[in-house]
Amino acid sequence: MKKKYGIISISLALFLLLLQIYRFRRNTEQIHSDYNDKNANIGFTEIELLQAKQREIDLIQKYELSAIVLHWKRSASVARAINNLVNSKLFKEIVIWNNNPEITLEKTQFQLNTSFLVDIRVINSKENLKDEAKYRACAAANNIACF
Repeated sequence: MKKKYGIISISLALFLLLLQIYRFRRNTEQIHSDYNDKNANIGFTEIELLQAKQREIDLIQKYELSAIVLHWKRSASVARAINNLVNSKLFKEIVIWNNNPEITLEKTQFQLNTSFLVDIRVINSKENLKDEAKYRACAAANNIACF
């Protein structure tokens, strides 16, 4: 009797596993990718892309956000990150906290893209505050939320 229930249990488990594999394969076959020089279509419809863009516009208009960036040594990487944050148009303010007392940063080092109105502030710390720096930078931000 136990052998019979064991076989039934194993058969049921295998059936459920095969059912899940079939459902997963069917769902993933509907996703298509199309890459070309002008755009990348990763399976979203035009309506979904427009809805996402409208949501982004609503968030920009509703909230004033600050971006916090910690700097130690890689100024070129920080400059790229700042440029990406400015281009995202999500942030009204970017606070760059320099944790390295041996380096003095200037705001002009990071204003690569001046076509957008984003307040960029640089705070040069006299000591390495490590993780505490992100909290101090957020406290120094002018907006209600920071990332």
